[in-house]
Amino acid sequence: MRIVNGTCPFPRGKAVGGTTISNGLAYVRGHPIDFDRWSDMGNPGWSYEDVLPYFKKSEDFHRNNPLAPVDFNYHGTGGYLSVEYHLPPSRYLAAFLNANQELGYKLTDYNSPEQIGASPVQQNTKHGRRADGGSAFILPILNRTNLKVMTDSFVIKLHINEDTKKVAGVYFSYKGKIHIAKPRKEVIISAGAISSPQLLLLSGIGPKDHLNEMQIPVIQNLEVGSTLRDHSQYYGLTFASNISLPSQPLSNYIEEYLKGVGPFTISGPNDGIGFYQTSFEKTANYPDLELVIISPNATSTFFKDTFGWNDDTYDATWGGIDVSSSFSIYIINLHQLSVGSVKLKSNSPYDYPLIDANFLSDPNNRDIQVLYEGIQFVLKLTATDAFKTIGAKFQAKPLPACKEFEAFSKDYWYCSLRQLTFDVYHPVGTCPMGPDSNSGAVVDNKLKVYGITNLRVADSSVFPFTLSGHPNAPCVMIGEKVSDLIKEQYNRL
Repeated sequence: MRIVNGTCPFPRGKAVGGTTISNGLAYVRGHPIDFDRWSDMGNPGWSYEDVLPYFKKSEDFHRNNPLAPVDFNYHGTGGYLSVEYHLPPSRYLAAFLNANQELGYKLTDYNSPEQIGASPVQQNTKHGRRADGGSAFILPILNRTNLKVMTDSFVIKLHINEDTKKVAGVYFSYKGKIHIAKPRKEVIISAGAISSPQLLLLSGIGPKDHLNEMQIPVIQNLEVGSTLRDHSQYYGLTFASNISLPSQPLSNYIEEYLKGVGPFTISGPNDGIGFYQTSFEKTANYPDLELVIISPNATSTFFKDTFGWNDDTYDATWGGIDVSSSFSIYIINLHQLSVGSVKLKSNSPYDYPLIDANFLSDPNNRDIQVLYEGIQFVLKLTATDAFKTIGAKFQAKPLPACKEFEAFSKDYWYCSLRQLTFDVYHPVGTCPMGPDSNSGAVVDNKLKVYGITNLRVADSSVFPFTLSGHPNAPCVMIGEKVSDLIKEQYNRL
């Protein structure tokens, strides 16, 4: 039985509950060192050599941009998940790639072991249309007799026998009534890094002090929700350019979309992406910094609404900018050290959990220093001849919140980082994998929850740390891998 209330795709099996399943936008697996570290922490079966076949198995890769750097040894075809490039390439992308080469970085396939460098974005679209997890993995198999998908359902609690510590059923709401689904063998939770810990906590699996505070009987004392990790992203670098995008009739855009090209096929970071190693990462050839160039910035007001910027902050970042000819470069700290948490607000499944990302809180301030080094690199990158050809000019004005500091000094940038660093929606690590539950692990290397005989978690919550990539591709890998773990358990592999 599969529980999905969240956003990680799940493998081919039975499902209960859930909202729309969707992947992220850019398809970025991470560096081989990530997975070798994962294995070396006491998790056999999760090295790069172990997981690469699962990445390739799920992938249907299309090199629809013949100029994109590709190492076909690390890609698969014929899988459920489409991976391709946005077309046509933009002038912003050309400037970004040329600027990287000007500074000595090569063009690379970042889903190969040679991740450091720049590339057009590999994204989960198929003929220009978004290829989310639901359309990729579920829609093609809806007629299978061993699959039942119930939309508009909401899983609220696991029914666990307190004596045997075995999951006897899953309570979920559907059409105004509470139902229970009883597993024949086991239950697999894939509700994401926020909802998976929430569901475990509601079911009595979590830190005993927190469960006692919420008046929930303790079934298993585990550090569920205690280690929320995420990639922090700085949103404060906006630039003007001399590129003016032509306006066309709506019918032209629709015609392009139907051909799989044009602006209607853009899904997020459609331009360039790059991976770099800062002075703080001591492992050779291991990227800890990501840059993404986004253009044009017609969705700038999204950030004001989403992150709650006041008018002064918004005007300093976007005021007076022609969004139709502007671009941003986002800076992402990949090896996040700051640790947050996911806790219950109450013992009601209908209350949103309390999420504390706790960004830029690591005691040695490495996270903010990595982002500051990223700012300096972006300013250097946009000063190259390649960016001068498109008239790139830094546009943001000093933030009123940082007026006590000299504009664009180091102290100013540190202040700005604390004002404009937010979520990039890559939460992981709230049910981490590890060999010892006494050291904070929630699941073992088979994704089984410690102390519960028939329960697994299979989503980004099991990541033991943030990867040098985005969670969606590793989530798909986990889905493929847990399918084999289940088959192996019951001699079906």
